[in-house]
Amino acid sequence: MKYLKMKIQLLLVPLVAIGLTSCAVTDFDRTANFSIYKTFSWGKADVKVENPVYESDLIHKNIKSTIEDEFAKRGIVKENTDPDFLVNYYTYTEKKQQTSGRPYYGSPFFYPYGFSPFMYGWGWPFPYAYSVPQHYTYTEGTLIIDILDVKSDEVVWRGTVSGKVDDVPNLQKQIDKGIRAIMKKYPVTPDAGPLLLDKQDNV
Repeated sequence: MKYLKMKIQLLLVPLVAIGLTSCAVTDFDRTANFSIYKTFSWGKADVKVENPVYESDLIHKNIKSTIEDEFAKRGIVKENTDPDFLVNYYTYTEKKQQTSGRPYYGSPFFYPYGFSPFMYGWGWPFPYAYSVPQHYTYTEGTLIIDILDVKSDEVVWRGTVSGKVDDVPNLQKQIDKGIRAIMKKYPVTPDAGPLLLDKQDNV
């Protein structure tokens, strides 16, 4: 019975972890000097979503507010007159399918006495559990943040994060978490100043 309980717990772990997984990826121009970027202004915002729940003035306002807060921690402020760089951001959603397993309970009485094919083979019969594939559809959201150098008119830094956004009541928390995950990889940190990063980095 103890073994059975342990096996069921192991089967449930992937199901619990599914909604918590996200990955932030950044890429940047290694020739750019990010320490000279002190001011920014907002560029374009491109939103491609099927469900209107994922687009509103409040969402745009909160995205900008969170990004501005992250830049402020790094001594970078918004300046509409003569900014060092522009910030563009893009969001889109798409439907995806995922397959997972869930415990299925069997009984030893369906098999000859002493034989449990899903456990130890020949031995004392007792209930067993194994995984049955389950298919379901979910919505994945992606947020991309671009930094465009005003003088060169070229993108010098890009951050991307993707994750499930089916939990609409907590959508803003997910967006905030995603933005912070991206900004954590920005080449200037709040305390240490400029960082040397690899060409591509993940969290």
